[in-house]
Amino acid sequence: MNPVARISRRRLMGSAALAAGGLALPVLVPQSALGLAETAAPSERIRIGLVGCGGHGVGWNLPQIYRCPEVQVVAVCDVDSRRVAGAQESVDGHYGPVFGNAYRPCTPYGDFRKLVLRKDLDAVVNCTPDHWHVIPAIMAAKCGKDVICEKPLTLFVEEGKVLCRAVRDHKRVFQTASENRSIESYLRLIELVRAGVVGTLKHIEVGIPQGNTISRIQKQDRAAYDQQMPQPVPKELDYEMWLGQAPQMPYIPARLHGSFRWNLAFSGGVLTDWGAHMIDLAQWGHNTERTGPVAVEGRGDFPPRDAVFNTTPTCEVLCRYADGVTMRITTTGPSIRFEGTDGWVESRGWRGPLKASRPDMLETKVDPDKVKVFHPSEVVGRTEGKGGEHRNFYDCVKSRHDCYAPPETGHRTITIAHLGNIAMLLGRKLRWDPAKEDFVDDAEASAMLTRKQREPWTMANIDKWI
Repeated sequence: MNPVARISRRRLMGSAALAAGGLALPVLVPQSALGLAETAAPSERIRIGLVGCGGHGVGWNLPQIYRCPEVQVVAVCDVDSRRVAGAQESVDGHYGPVFGNAYRPCTPYGDFRKLVLRKDLDAVVNCTPDHWHVIPAIMAAKCGKDVICEKPLTLFVEEGKVLCRAVRDHKRVFQTASENRSIESYLRLIELVRAGVVGTLKHIEVGIPQGNTISRIQKQDRAAYDQQMPQPVPKELDYEMWLGQAPQMPYIPARLHGSFRWNLAFSGGVLTDWGAHMIDLAQWGHNTERTGPVAVEGRGDFPPRDAVFNTTPTCEVLCRYADGVTMRITTTGPSIRFEGTDGWVESRGWRGPLKASRPDMLETKVDPDKVKVFHPSEVVGRTEGKGGEHRNFYDCVKSRHDCYAPPETGHRTITIAHLGNIAMLLGRKLRWDPAKEDFVDDAEASAMLTRKQREPWTMANIDKWI
């Protein structure tokens, strides 16, 4: 039985019980509450809890959710009370006019665990900072919720392995929230590469932006960029929970909202940030989504480890796969280029138009089924400014099929970025076994595949919270 249908019947029984108890009151029920006006009836809606109400959660994810009429956000959570209030206002402002007097305001939370434990939720949308992606996602899966989680999927490699096991063991639907695989130009690019228009693939050139710059930070968070000295913790912020698994450290505004990715305690810099997009395209085109390279090396310009921003702003990472294909990742701006024995095809810029060594290559007719490139129900034009990751996720919540970016795909993509950071930090070429997911004969490098998590915010404690 479809889990959503099962939940829907439970909700209907609960409503009937209230009516039988004499609690039914006359209300003005708009058409939308009855399943009309392009929305689903209450018993058929996918009920969502949003965890992480920062710029990307409210500025990107909520608008994408609002485009899906069978979905309703019923709970929002953030450790910053101002941000959760802003998200609550957005949610109520959207659904209130749609559902009229039948609408019940969404519930705000400051602790994700209380939200995840709600039995009336079908799915969790995780838009937290990078070091908080995996723990709420695992807890949600164990509590029977489907999950769509922002990229980069993990903080370190071992997290990804644990997450993949939890999702499969509990038979949950999981989406790595990258819009890549719904964008028309990228779908076409991957089809062409897999169809062999470049001949035998030899090399993949991946470009990402430079990091540690204020230009990579959303406008509402830029004021904190220059505040790089310790300050008292604002009363609206639960700083202890914001730190989570990261080491204890003084509150410095520049390390939090907007620019947390420039500190290794919370993320892997621009390599994990934009690598989650562009390396994903490389893996997709190479058809290596469930594996990875066998060798990696690189160089980066890391600031001192005690600096507020201590990730490398620039990098060059070189990878080699078992079939001899090589990949180079450089901070030359977002781009992806596939080079083969018969030419090359590329996209320069984020969602850039396609170019090829011969224009006729772009006109090649390709059967998506033969090259095994899945087309989701919503394919987005490259200039549309929206994504289809949520549409695909909710399609799969209903069908119980795998999403276009299941946890294994997101995990393998970001593993390459983690390997690149490890190689750059150690300053040597490393051999990697993608089957065992471990370095070959390098104990020091292998030790960097995991991290010590600060109590109580550890994967080991998740079962105690359920």
